[in-house]
Amino acid sequence: MDLNPVDQVTSLQIESNLDCIPTVLSWYDQFNRAPVPYPVWLEGQTALIEGLTNAIRHAHADLPVTTPVEICVQMSSQSLQIQIWDVGAAFDLNLAWQTLTQEISSDTFDPLDREAHWGNIFLLKLQEQHGWSITYQRQGDDRNCLVMTRALWGSPTPPFS
Repeated sequence: MDLNPVDQVTSLQIESNLDCIPTVLSWYDQFNRAPVPYPVWLEGQTALIEGLTNAIRHAHADLPVTTPVEICVQMSSQSLQIQIWDVGAAFDLNLAWQTLTQEISSDTFDPLDREAHWGNIFLLKLQEQHGWSITYQRQGDDRNCLVMTRALWGSPTPPFS
């Protein structure tokens, strides 16, 4: 018996172009409904755009704009999961977060010096303070997948009223 049945799985493929963000935002609107509490949906929306922007600006920086970025959202009564697939070089997100954590804890840290990497700061805070599980791993098909999952039960956000 599956204790976490997936109620909805929806995918979208876009070009590596920041001009596609309005299309992605419009597509993501379909998940702004029960059982996902609005604050979790909003965190997911922001995480989606941060992850997508990182894929386009960094992973696909030297690739043609026609290089696809694939997005998949899975929603169940238990969780919301966002996957972003890119074909860039391998990247160690955990190592980047370790370095970032050291930088943030420094007395001389200036967030304006990290402008190009605010997305990593935001994703780290989602994981540490809001209960998101975030991984970025190289897959067997030479693609990378950013997976961001948030349990809906036991969440720090209030349920729908």
